[in-house]
Amino acid sequence: MSSRNRILVVIAIIVVVGGGLGLLGFLQSQRRASATEPEPGMIHIYVDGRFFANVSPATVSELPQYSFKDAEEGKTQAGPGLADLLRQHLSAGELQDDTEITVVGRRSSTGEDKKRTLVWATVREQTNNVILDISNAGDSLKLVSTIPGFDTRDTWVQSVQRIDVGER
Repeated sequence: MSSRNRILVVIAIIVVVGGGLGLLGFLQSQRRASATEPEPGMIHIYVDGRFFANVSPATVSELPQYSFKDAEEGKTQAGPGLADLLRQHLSAGELQDDTEITVVGRRSSTGEDKKRTLVWATVREQTNNVILDISNAGDSLKLVSTIPGFDTRDTWVQSVQRIDVGER
């Protein structure tokens, strides 16, 4: 191997190692979601009025998926169960049958908050289909269900931003 080729190989190795170290440094400098305060773009879980956790809409899609066809338009609504999300973050002692769960979202058309309160016994009952339907872009969730009175599009909670467990 000529000395010119050796120099090119050494330069290539230096560039690859330097690029890798630069990328690693960049990734480490990125601000991570805080576990102690609400972060923009996350779903915020509060328990008894106190901030508890940030949840990324993208990680919610890793939970078991459920689906149903809505009665209004016959379209499939699909996503993880709200019960599975809550079980992932809370202990069984924090979720009693009468524990209130309030899901708050934002209407895209008016910018107003929209919310729905259900009790844990209703949320965990799989036949009620209380699921977090994931948007096509995967960046937002809407709370949907087949519960009478909460089974039409105008009653569902779009752009879920907050989940309150217990006190409101």
